[in-house]
Amino acid sequence: MVWAVRIAGFLLFRVLRRGSDSRFDEIRSHFFKFLGFWIGKPIIICCCDVLILLFTLLGQIVWVPFINTFYRSSSNPNDIQVWTVSLPLTILNSPAVSDTNNGGSDPLFGTARDITGIVLWALGFTVEAIADYQKFSWKSSPTNDGGHPINSGLWAWSRHPPYFGEIMCWWGIWILCLSPTTNGSLPHSAKAAQYGAIMSPLFTVLILMFVSGIPSAEKPQAKRYYLKTHGPEPDTEHADAWPEYQAYLKRTSILIPIPQVIYNRVPTLIKKTLLLDFPMYQFDENGEGKCAREEARSHQEA
Repeated sequence: MVWAVRIAGFLLFRVLRRGSDSRFDEIRSHFFKFLGFWIGKPIIICCCDVLILLFTLLGQIVWVPFINTFYRSSSNPNDIQVWTVSLPLTILNSPAVSDTNNGGSDPLFGTARDITGIVLWALGFTVEAIADYQKFSWKSSPTNDGGHPINSGLWAWSRHPPYFGEIMCWWGIWILCLSPTTNGSLPHSAKAAQYGAIMSPLFTVLILMFVSGIPSAEKPQAKRYYLKTHGPEPDTEHADAWPEYQAYLKRTSILIPIPQVIYNRVPTLIKKTLLLDFPMYQFDENGEGKCAREEARSHQEA
């Protein structure tokens, strides 16, 4: 509840102040990108839920009737998304697991997994809240001339610290739900269900890494700085915006917070694999740059 109120309140406040969400302006202006956004998300949801069902069936879980009923009653992909993300809590709070009068169990709190889950969630929540505040303050600052990305606070260590915090939150929730479900006197089926609920944090990672998170932010931002230098009417005040932005990309981790002095020395191969800065996020100057210039030119002529 705390997490939902914070993020919903912040997003509402930001949209009311700005009038729109710039992350989706680029997607909305291209039919196939917009279509891919809405089709890709349900595909990932369905793949995750298929894996959940496999865990369920292998564990001979009593959740099968509930799952079947849910799928028959819900035709909205967002409903399935909410169910997937909240699966660890759904399993934990079910009568068969938590109600001692219905065969459930109530083990003592305080295991290593309990503490780890709480710490992870608290750290993720803190990182997400601080990063959102820092970004909003930077954009609202009169000293921000729009010629460079934010390069202070948590944003000096990660290009997307709120997404990193979000991922930490959901891994923390899953780990926190493990002990109450697996340490008590419950059947193997209930334990298998909770282990299968690892699809909740994995689903969050997939969405933020490949659908509506980083992909909706990286290239549009790169395009903006590219056009400041190479557009049909270059911004003379920020003529070095693009080379400076490329240097920023080289020294700043895309997701995992790492000090710039360390990340800048990491080999490119490691950055583009283990540190998750995949080639799909890179703005292609020859292909996408040319299209961006033509699009900007057509907007001027219109």
